[in-house]
Amino acid sequence: MCSSCVRLQRWFFPSTKITNNFGVSNRYWLLRAAQRVTKRMPMGRRKPARLHGLLAIDKPAGWTSRDVVNHVSGLIGERRCGHTGTLDPAATGVLLLAFGSATKTVRWLTAGRKSYIATIQFGSETSTDDAQGESTKEAAPPRLDESNRLQKALAEGVGSTILQTPPAVSALKHEGVRDLERVRRGEQVIREARPVELHEVTLLDRGADWLRVEVNCGPGFYVRAWARDLGRMLDSAAHLRDLRRTLTSGVRIDTCLSIDEVRKLDVEQRVALLRSATTALMQTIPSRVLAETMAIELSQGKRPAIGDLSVIDEQDYALLDSNGQLVCVATPKDIDGIACWRVIRGFRTAPADQSASGPYDKPTFA
Repeated sequence: MCSSCVRLQRWFFPSTKITNNFGVSNRYWLLRAAQRVTKRMPMGRRKPARLHGLLAIDKPAGWTSRDVVNHVSGLIGERRCGHTGTLDPAATGVLLLAFGSATKTVRWLTAGRKSYIATIQFGSETSTDDAQGESTKEAAPPRLDESNRLQKALAEGVGSTILQTPPAVSALKHEGVRDLERVRRGEQVIREARPVELHEVTLLDRGADWLRVEVNCGPGFYVRAWARDLGRMLDSAAHLRDLRRTLTSGVRIDTCLSIDEVRKLDVEQRVALLRSATTALMQTIPSRVLAETMAIELSQGKRPAIGDLSVIDEQDYALLDSNGQLVCVATPKDIDGIACWRVIRGFRTAPADQSASGPYDKPTFA
């Protein structure tokens, strides 16, 4: 008998001995009775978040992004927590966590620029495009001392939007199921190429069969897929050996705390780590300071006029009141021939208890 039936039997039939032979018909009526009871029970409301803000963590290797979220949210004492971009378990670096009302800004923070330091290993391709997968193709490493050919390959697509086919094993979803779960079940995953932005590639170091590069890119860019494609451009095979994210949403790696550093702090110091989401949001999308009357109207759900139709640019804006508090994220829209703000996400609670001004700096304690 399933655990749910056992609990229900104890509740409705406390004097009946619990066995696996309780009977199919009895289990049916047991579940029907439970459904009638639960329909009469009032719906529970989720407790409002107590803490709001961002915390930058230097993710260690071997941890999934969800592992970090679960662990750090327990240390902070706030269950409502998310992150602004998945890192592969083998990767390290900046993982920006959002708590409380700061989780409302994740969709914009995720769209910010990212920087990585990657080591690319030539000689083989793998099933996951990194060192964690099985070898699927082997080829002789290219002549990396041929600087012209190498620089040409590294410059391919830089400063533009390129088409990239994501790895077969990834966190991307199809019909609600992640690709990595489908691969584990033995299903074949075929992804179409999609447009991504590649801003800059800098060669840092190289050996006989490897390269170390810094990659500056947009959201949705897979460095391991780019490493795979780089090997093919050089008539060889390649995969990603290691990866470290050094920048995301304007937050640098030198401002991050390790999980061990967070563990060593007491509860009050952990809460004091949270920083304003407003500053990071303003580095991702443009911002405007509103007049007091317009800020009040927007907070009341109204759509105040902002001028003629020439101001409409389909751009999302972070709208702040005169005190620097984030009121909402909105976009100018044509409503009955008048340009008005259309609110995409409002903020009843400030995204952080700390000041919204200044860059994200690493917290220090005496």
